[in-house]
Amino acid sequence: MGLLDLFARDVACPRCGNPEARKSFFGGVRCPNRGCELFDAALMNEREARRAYRPEPAAQADGMQRYRDPRTGRKRVAVVGEFDPGAYRIEIRYENFRGEAKTFVGDRRTLVRRGKHLSLRVMPTGTRIALDRARIGNVAEVESAVGREPTGRECRVLLYHAARGTTSELCERLRQKYPDWVPPG
Repeated sequence: MGLLDLFARDVACPRCGNPEARKSFFGGVRCPNRGCELFDAALMNEREARRAYRPEPAAQADGMQRYRDPRTGRKRVAVVGEFDPGAYRIEIRYENFRGEAKTFVGDRRTLVRRGKHLSLRVMPTGTRIALDRARIGNVAEVESAVGREPTGRECRVLLYHAARGTTSELCERLRQKYPDWVPPG
């Protein structure tokens, strides 16, 4: 690595399009791709050395996984590790498209109807999955669990009044409808 390599910058290779190519201060492009005519072995070794000494990402160190949502492109954070629904555990017997019998253990508080599917977070990772209601073996039990939790709008009303210590006619009806509901946290 020469003195002028300090001023080099990453560019896309004009021949092969490799994004790890480097353009030096005076305009020469070097590429780490072995099949490219601008290939430079020293650059490839330099890149490998950087990767070898790259510190472990902070995402793994603090128990969080950072990723980009493929649909929206927004940055997201997910908790890595064990997911345990505790007292809100529900087991769903399901037959997948191959005809294999599966049992999913999830959190009934996260159950949501979405057209012909039910969506919920499942163990062990807490990943949200969608299950076709026609393939669920214990659909009556699962459908009854969906009705035991407040909807998003109802939850907002309950949380609003719980945070302020107030009440309203709607809030009282919701408290009667969902006597087991407690604010999260």
